[in-house]
Amino acid sequence: MAVSRRLTVAVLGSARLGLDDPEWEVAVAVGRGLVEAGCAVMTGGYGGLMSATASGARGGVVIGLPMRGWSALTPDPGCTELRWSDSYPERLAALLSCDAVIALDGGVGTLSELCVVWAAAQTEPGAPRVVVVGPRWRTLMDGLAASLVAGPDDFALVAWAEDAAQAVALALEPAALPPGARG
Repeated sequence: MAVSRRLTVAVLGSARLGLDDPEWEVAVAVGRGLVEAGCAVMTGGYGGLMSATASGARGGVVIGLPMRGWSALTPDPGCTELRWSDSYPERLAALLSCDAVIALDGGVGTLSELCVVWAAAQTEPGAPRVVVVGPRWRTLMDGLAASLVAGPDDFALVAWAEDAAQAVALALEPAALPPGARG
């Protein structure tokens, strides 16, 4: 699906997973699908699934969000633009400025960033569309639905995708676009 204006879609994922993990190819396919649709891709700017996403998005705009305080880490060379952050609030603001956020398999960082975007979707007009990919997220969302004081409307704010192609399609759904982009 081609879009009429360049959308920015953030892709969250583990820095710990590498080329030998099956999730790597999912990340590559998400990056490729987003660039083919004309989107800018935003990642955390480091290795693991962030690097895989940047690899799939090669030839397009890949925005990395490295943190100045993380001097032991080197930003991924697949990023075409780096937006350095001095703090978590600054980094999270960049995520919240996106049109959609796709969460791949990840750990505490991925989960925390996803939760901030999900909370914004509950209350903020124009918050990014939230998409999660894969069976781990299905299991986690089912567990949260059984345990949190939250209703079906809250969980309906998170779209679950079985694979990369479905994740890209869900992130680009017209209903997910900000009011000015809906035409």
